[in-house]
Formats: sequence, C-alpha cells, structure tokens
Amino acid sequence: MGQQSSVRALERGLAIIQLLNRHNGLTVTQVGQLTDLPRPTAFRLLRTLESLGFLFRDKQDKKYRLTLQVRTLSHGYDQEEWIPKVARPIMVDLCKKMLWPLALGTINGAHILVRDTTDEISPFAIRRHRGGLQIPLLSTASGSAYLAFSDTNKREELIEFAMAEDRDALSSGGSNIELYRRSLEAVRSDGYACMRVVGPNHNALAFPVMVHGEIFATISARFYTTAMTLQQAVERYADDMREASLRMGQEIGSWNDKLPDAA
Repeated sequence: MGQQSSVRALERGLAIIQLLNRHNGLTVTQVGQLTDLPRPTAFRLLRTLESLGFLFRDKQDKKYRLTLQVRTLSHGYDQEEWIPKVARPIMVDLCKKMLWPLALGTINGAHILVRDTTDEISPFAIRRHRGGLQIPLLSTASGSAYLAFSDTNKREELIEFAMAEDRDALSSGGSNIELYRRSLEAVRSDGYACMRVVGPNHNALAFPVMVHGEIFATISARFYTTAMTLQQAVERYADDMREASLRMGQEIGSWNDKLPDAA
C-alpha cells in the first residue's frame, strides 16, 4: 500500500511539473483546481518539489514557478542540447545588455512554442514566462518573423493551418489575408518583425534565427508600452538583436554539423 501511495505521489508530482511548464506560475489553489487535488495535498506536493529545487514560490504574487533545475530531468537528451549549450548563452549575454526579457521560439503547428526565456534574469519582466508556453502564429511578432523568412510553400501551408484552427485570427486584429501577406513582405525587407500586443500591453520585436539559409527559430524581446514606442525599441535594440540572431544561427549550424548523425 505504501509503495502504491509513493507511485501515486510521483505521478502527481510529475503532473504538477508539466502543469507549471504550461502556465506562467500558479497558486496552491489553482494547482489543486487544475489537478483535481485537495488543496492540502497540492500544498504538500508543491513544498516537496520546492525542497528538491524544482520550483520556487514567487514572493510577489505567491505563485509557484519552475526553476532551471527542471532541465536536469532531460539531461542526456541530445536533440535539445542546442538550447542550453548554444542558444541560451547568447540570450543571456543579450539580456544583460538590453535588460528587457527575451524569448526563443520554434514552430509548433499553428503556434510558436517558446523554448526558453531570460525572464528570470530580466529586471523588467513583470510577468515571468518560461519554456513551454505556446503563442499564436498569426498575431505575434515571433510568428510574423518565422513566416516572413519561411519559403513560400511552407509559409502558405502554415498560414492555412493556422487559419483553419482560428478563422478569426486575422480579422480580430483588423487585418485580412492580403494585408497580412503584404505585412510579411515588409518584415522580410526590414529583417525583423515589430508588433503592438494589445492584451498584455507590450511591444514586441522579433528576429529570425537562420541556420544554413533556412528559418530555424526566432528570438524576440518585449517592451512595455509605457516604457518606449515600437520605433524607439527598434532604434535602440535592433542592431544588438540582429547581431545575436546571426551569431545564434551560425553557432547552431556549427553545432548541428558536428552531431554524429549529421548528413
């Protein structure tokens, strides 16, 4: 019976880690509600995971969030090693220079999957995000940067896929498919995408990460509208972000070329 209880506790603990990976922090009550656990049980599991170093309780909003210790659970998973070994050091250097929070994204169906962020080291990250968050493809700067630098066939397939999932994705923002395609041409010409995100009230600036001439990922930064306009963000940070994205693409390419199964 004790062994069964231990296994059940392990299942619940892993479920909580997966849950926190999909959310920007959760309170004890929220964890209990989303996992159908009594609040005391959720609290004990959260405290256990906290004692093991896998999460922490944010004193500002009383929410539990994952720590970088979670990365040790995937140690040895070579497919993802480019993130901590190649991309993250570049992001950290850039964040220390800019101070604003950065995010690394890759395509995931009709969304951009945020693979990593620098929110935990940015003094301006009021809302802290972590890897695992999915953001819309058609209404974000990261999505526009990814689509603009995709080849034509891939771009149209992704747009069609995203529209099938959400027919109002463009119209809700006051756009249509023709205007959107023209905006992507402008993004490709400029070399970056910039966008005002109305809900969270911030501006976003995103650059493509190109590996061997093909879009691989995006690196983006967000700035609160009360701090600066889109134009100011571009003038202050575009050069640094462009340099970081180019460096990241080159180093990821070199990393991939050295893998044992590289063609």
